[in-house]
Amino acid sequence: MPSSRRVNEHLERFVYRVAGLPIAVSTLLGAEASPIDQAFAHRYWHPKGLNEWISLAEGLALWPLGVIGASLWYSARNGPTIKRRGGKAVRKQLAEQLRLYFSAGVLGPWYYLFSLDEDGSSDRARSFLQRFETKTSLFPLLKQSGGSPLNNKARFAEHCAKSGLRTVQLIAHLDGSPTDVRLPDSDLFVKRATGRGGRGAERWNRVAPFIYEGPGGERLSADELLARLIRRSRHRPQIIQPRLNPHPDLAGVTAGALPTTRIVTCLNEQGEPEPLIALFRMSIGSNSTVDNMHAGGIAAQPDIKTGRLSRASDLGMDARIGWHSVHPDTGEQIEGRVLPYWEEAKRLAVEAHRAFADRVVVGWDIAILEDGPILVEGNGNPDMDIIQRFMRVGLRRHRFGELIAHHLRQRLHFDDPAFHTPESASTSAAR
Repeated sequence: MPSSRRVNEHLERFVYRVAGLPIAVSTLLGAEASPIDQAFAHRYWHPKGLNEWISLAEGLALWPLGVIGASLWYSARNGPTIKRRGGKAVRKQLAEQLRLYFSAGVLGPWYYLFSLDEDGSSDRARSFLQRFETKTSLFPLLKQSGGSPLNNKARFAEHCAKSGLRTVQLIAHLDGSPTDVRLPDSDLFVKRATGRGGRGAERWNRVAPFIYEGPGGERLSADELLARLIRRSRHRPQIIQPRLNPHPDLAGVTAGALPTTRIVTCLNEQGEPEPLIALFRMSIGSNSTVDNMHAGGIAAQPDIKTGRLSRASDLGMDARIGWHSVHPDTGEQIEGRVLPYWEEAKRLAVEAHRAFADRVVVGWDIAILEDGPILVEGNGNPDMDIIQRFMRVGLRRHRFGELIAHHLRQRLHFDDPAFHTPESASTSAAR
């Protein structure tokens, strides 16, 4: 693993430890706790492996530095813009961040992501299901080991094909070995076989017979491109797929990358997949490769029943971008637009979850093409904090939080002495 990636993962673990400390401590001291809080606190105080023990020790020792540092950094970055927009002084934003950390575990980045700068509400802050809860505890606890293949894009495509699901064609899976694959005379999309956030993805446009133009305008023949990708795959396996074009109604709300819809499904009380919440992602600026918000894209939230879009925004880490009713580059309307084939897209997500029935929660990336929806990827640990940016009240008080609490009760033994306040196992998931 490259050293920069190790550093980033270590920093991420530290941030999660610092953010989760108030909830973990209050649950440990006997505060009334939901199944979500109990499961999180149990996992927090029971590290697995050396890295988790180190991150716990660092979190307990250095949490003041983490809290104050994050608040100062994001207040300096976003505070002046928020003050100009709504009049709230920067020092008041800073004070609210510190207060919301102790009451709800909200650090500086999520203060702005959840738009808590608008009202500083502790009650609203406590309604959000946070990243440090889902990523480190809830989703791993609900996942069966050795389950269906979501994390490997090549195996995922093969599993979908066997299950009869419409999914993006897999042209090649490269692992450094010689291959007899021949690239088609069409636009191509290349990405890592494993990974997240759209990192390492490349778009290669066909500009002449078996000639492709890639990032920076470089042109390679089919043989040259394939040879390069094989060399690269010796260090990190790659997959090659055809580049798809969006439905004509959606072509105006992207800077060139294929826009996709993330539909989150969760098994309900009867074990059937239920589509609960969604996000429609779009590229902006010079990004014509991926729509991922971590790569600088924006998103809007479709109404889960109708597919009608909300206003759009980014991750909220840079307040200057703000909220948009129209696409910032093309001027095409976003807010109020109804996604085509919405019922079909939800149906595809449900059918996909049935083929991956060992998973409780899955985030399905679905592209809507001229002839209907197509499955791009599945994510067993989706970023639920990003989806909540577009919600006034968070997922703890949503059907999603209700189902997560249900599955935690079913799978974990809350009467075990290792869990704190066992009598609260029957309480509502909403705190």
